[in-house]
Amino acid sequence: MAVTVQRQFESAVTEIYQDAFVGSAIENGTTIIMFDLRKHDFQQELGTQAKLCWRKEAYHVNVHELSTFHNPIQYRFILAQGS
Repeated sequence: MAVTVQRQFESAVTEIYQDAFVGSAIENGTTIIMFDLRKHDFQQELGTQAKLCWRKEAYHVNVHELSTFHNPIQYRFILAQGS
């Protein structure tokens, strides 16, 4: 029988990229918090109205969170080359 347990988690990373949050999962005992940076508002951050174009081929980068939780936490940033 599978059981799903939800818990709240907040950090500086989740606050900065809340517009890019796409979900979370557990992989091999590690909590993965996923962000798709192609959804992040880079125009506002860069102070421009220029249109951003992203390549179709996406990849991801995992960043380990230093925390006191029992399970390790990683942020997974999904991104692509853009212009």
